[in-house]
Amino acid sequence: MIKKYITSITKIFILLFSIYGANTVSAQGDHGLSTTAKEAGLGESLMIDAPVFLGRIAGAALAIAGSLFLFLMVYGGILIMSAAGDSKKVDKGKEVIKWSIIGAIVLGAAYAITALIFQAVGGQ
Repeated sequence: MIKKYITSITKIFILLFSIYGANTVSAQGDHGLSTTAKEAGLGESLMIDAPVFLGRIAGAALAIAGSLFLFLMVYGGILIMSAAGDSKKVDKGKEVIKWSIIGAIVLGAAYAITALIFQAVGGQ
């Protein structure tokens, strides 16, 4: 069962890194977008660089994941408190809490690794 989760997480990392690599290659030039924006009267204030856009998406994903972590912790606690002596509910609550903590640790590690790689590649 853990192999299944590790395989899924590895596939997600590969997908995210391949998408990021494709975006950095295509984001080398604006391909005339700034000229078109000026001609349309939009100005350059609406133009967003690919790293800024990806950073905003990553921030939103982290906010959603943090909210999900909080919800699962509360849900697991409610399961344990409302068990009324039923060991199956207590075990289920403990499992929910355990896996939500593991998920938060994996998410934090993924964020740290990604930030380290972006810092090393971007030089910022």
